[in-house]
Amino acid sequence: MLVRVLSFALVVALACRALPAAADEPAHPVAPARGGRPEVTMPGNPKPPTDELDYDTRRLEPAAFPLLGGDSDIGFEFGAVGTLTRFSGGTRPFVWNMDLLLATSVKQGPSGLEFTQQSYLWQIDVPHAFGSNVRLNPALSYSNTINQGYFGVGNASSAEKPAVIYGEPKRYFQYDEREARLRGITRIGWRPPWEIAIATTFRYAAPQAYPGSKLAADVAAGQVTGYRKMTLGVLGAGLIYDSRDNEYFPRRGAFHQIGIRGVQGLPFDAHVGYGGVSAVLATYVPVGGPVVLAARGLIDAEFGRVPFFDLYTGGPFRTYAMIGGAEAVRGVPDGRYLGKFKLVGNVELRTLVLDFRLLGQIFHLGGDLLFDTGRLWSDYTFRAPADGTGVGLKWGAGGGIYMIWGQAAVFRVEAAYSPDAVAQNPTLPVGIYVSDGVMF
Repeated sequence: MLVRVLSFALVVALACRALPAAADEPAHPVAPARGGRPEVTMPGNPKPPTDELDYDTRRLEPAAFPLLGGDSDIGFEFGAVGTLTRFSGGTRPFVWNMDLLLATSVKQGPSGLEFTQQSYLWQIDVPHAFGSNVRLNPALSYSNTINQGYFGVGNASSAEKPAVIYGEPKRYFQYDEREARLRGITRIGWRPPWEIAIATTFRYAAPQAYPGSKLAADVAAGQVTGYRKMTLGVLGAGLIYDSRDNEYFPRRGAFHQIGIRGVQGLPFDAHVGYGGVSAVLATYVPVGGPVVLAARGLIDAEFGRVPFFDLYTGGPFRTYAMIGGAEAVRGVPDGRYLGKFKLVGNVELRTLVLDFRLLGQIFHLGGDLLFDTGRLWSDYTFRAPADGTGVGLKWGAGGGIYMIWGQAAVFRVEAAYSPDAVAQNPTLPVGIYVSDGVMF
């Protein structure tokens, strides 16, 4: 933990160094957590007078943030996330925004020092493409995680290793996951604050099990769908309701998404093809002074031949890790639980308490207290032995620090304790996340 605190101090110091002058108010999320940035003001849908952000001054706002840290699971993580935003002529929330994320981590592994994770993402967001009410958000990404978690399917999947393991014991609950994505989200202004959303994604997936691992055993037993290299095509559609006061650091309003999607794996003999229904409901309420109560509920249901690597993801338009990871129940390791039906709830108290100028920049500092919970089921009998009995809720609790500068960058560092974090961090059952933007 001390290493993390020192790392964040270094991050803040680096981020506060000379940057071009920017505007005076809070910013919006920048990279991976905003894959389908859900906020936009369409023509005829003006923001309330409380939104005092500067949309008129013609300017480019660059910002960059070094990623430094890690934990006992991924090792030492380093990289950078950057954003470039164009403001002009009162266009809300901006004329365009472009993001770039480069990150990797190193850790001592069974074969020596190794790169455990690599993640690269580029995207551009154009809210009023060609002067219309159509918002375009294409993105290109690649990730390689050689220690991706796999503990089997079900809400009661065990983290206990068998007495005898063939292969490398440190890899028993891990596999090598590689995936490339080309994704586009198109949002069409309909009847403000309603929008129509269409999402298309092309993916290439290449999972690889380690000899003697849990995944290798489940593949050999015929209990896993989708264990092969394949291309997946995804088509989704639905509705968005957005009444937030602003999309940078919302203080009031609501943001709801509901959609359906279809996924087809190629070649056809991969026997992967499924449908999904998902809803994300979020609301923001000021509760006194600068404090905001933010709450979100998320439900995702998958039907058909779902590949195992999609059993811990969901979402109507962009992909969320569920139910563990940085986007759902923080503190629960990513990939710890897999299932077709997932429920997640999040509650946060957020605030910005300190504003100051440094080197011509306006900065805002604040933080949040968080509580997340969720559950999943492996099938729709809701009685599968793999799901256990009783309520079976997984949970994480903690807090974080926000740093915002200008009108184009929001960054946060959060720590969340969960009993399930012991599965990957036995000496420190805490998940720590260095990310961009608010989670929802």
